[in-house]
Amino acid sequence: MKKIFTGIIIMIMLMVPIAGASNILSINSKEITEPSNISNEEFTHKVLVESGTMTTCPYCVTAASQLYNIYNSGDLDFHYVSLVWDEANRNVRGRIKELGISNVPDVFFDGKYTHIIGAQSNEQPYRNAITQAGMREVPDINLDVNVVWSGSGTLKIEVTVVNNEPEKYNGHLRAYIVEKESRWKDNGGNPYHYAVLDIPIDKSLAVVAKSVAKPIGDTYTFTKTWFGFLYGFGDVTKENIMVIAAVFDGDSGYVVETASGEPTGSASIYQTSTLLLNLFLERSIGHFPLLARLLNL
Repeated sequence: MKKIFTGIIIMIMLMVPIAGASNILSINSKEITEPSNISNEEFTHKVLVESGTMTTCPYCVTAASQLYNIYNSGDLDFHYVSLVWDEANRNVRGRIKELGISNVPDVFFDGKYTHIIGAQSNEQPYRNAITQAGMREVPDINLDVNVVWSGSGTLKIEVTVVNNEPEKYNGHLRAYIVEKESRWKDNGGNPYHYAVLDIPIDKSLAVVAKSVAKPIGDTYTFTKTWFGFLYGFGDVTKENIMVIAAVFDGDSGYVVETASGEPTGSASIYQTSTLLLNLFLERSIGHFPLLARLLNL
């Protein structure tokens, strides 16, 4: 029965994607007040904003425009991503489900720290929420993202987390691959910005305390090669793609740091061929156990 009910809810969302109502504010029991005289220097970390939206939602047009305007102004220290429900793959829909998005637009700040549902008459509520999230006390965690362009929509992603705290840190790491100007358009015919194509890294992490770590023991590095053509994104361009990563606290689920990386370098024929060979071996290795032993895989 529960599965049937869930299926009905999803069908309703797809048929009636304009459930967001003007000036509805949801703040998870946290009062959002209008900060005064706050600068980026006072932010404890770079905030992550996740915007739940649909291409058929008229209210989402205003929300998308307001977030893009705030981001372009450079007034506040944050990254944002657009989670486009009706264009999302399995990984992105999984994140939408984790956030509990059922009405759009629904904009989340630093994970589930706070969120705002519905179209807003102006951008101030979003500015206030970003500022409040940015002023939170957070663990001293550093995050670095490196992306190498390997051609044919292929990215080599490396995300490194450094724990500067005196104790072991447990958290969760997510990396979002986004297009700066999306191939998808909102209900007003405008392209989305920073729309998520995929979430290739989504895993728990545990980073030892710096005070007891070996020289490189206080870091957690995760690498991932993302083959865009396998997901229908072989046409992405180096100039229009980027990776935004965030570390979420293991207890609260709130974001403690966010960072981004844009592709560098250019792929040679040799690099591209090597990546394709590695992909073939990775996909085929289960069918060739002898080859696996020879390659020590």
